[in-house]
Amino acid sequence: MLLRRQALYLASYDHSAEGASWTVDALHRRRDSLISHGWTPRWAEARSTATALVRQGDTRPLSDFIARAVVDDDTAEAANLAYWAYWLGALPDAQPDDAFMRERTDWDPVTVFRSLVQGLHQAPEYVDLYAHTLWALLTTHYWLPRAAPGPAERLGDHVVLLLDGGRVSAQGRRDLEAVHYVLRDHR
Repeated sequence: MLLRRQALYLASYDHSAEGASWTVDALHRRRDSLISHGWTPRWAEARSTATALVRQGDTRPLSDFIARAVVDDDTAEAANLAYWAYWLGALPDAQPDDAFMRERTDWDPVTVFRSLVQGLHQAPEYVDLYAHTLWALLTTHYWLPRAAPGPAERLGDHVVLLLDGGRVSAQGRRDLEAVHYVLRDHR
């Protein structure tokens, strides 16, 4: 399951006419996974589908995914952080299936924080997902700005630019405002 999902996500990087057509078709056949609320066994599939659709120019599924399948669901919020931790190398071992997302909390928050700050600069199309994830991370680990002052300062500067630039959704704006508050009060 992990391999199939990752292969489809990676295929979304192929912008040739044939590759893009195949990817969009394959992703749209999986859109039913996007209608779930909160954590479900198909949560990771929905996340991968939504993020891959962004790469194809369709940003709405990711906004909907954040609103329906992450926000206000503690299990989904924890799964989102564990998912990032796994793919950013903050979990030390390979995972055979998606169950770890609901169960693992032994990842390194500083590694995740540093990587998310760097990624926010490099992937503007995912700003809302980064914003929400940084909000969740800093809400649960408010001490991170003191543990990683360099990334915290870069994040603070970038958050101000993003808030002033108006390129984020209403949810992304709320998340970035909360991140700004945490950074200001916990340096």
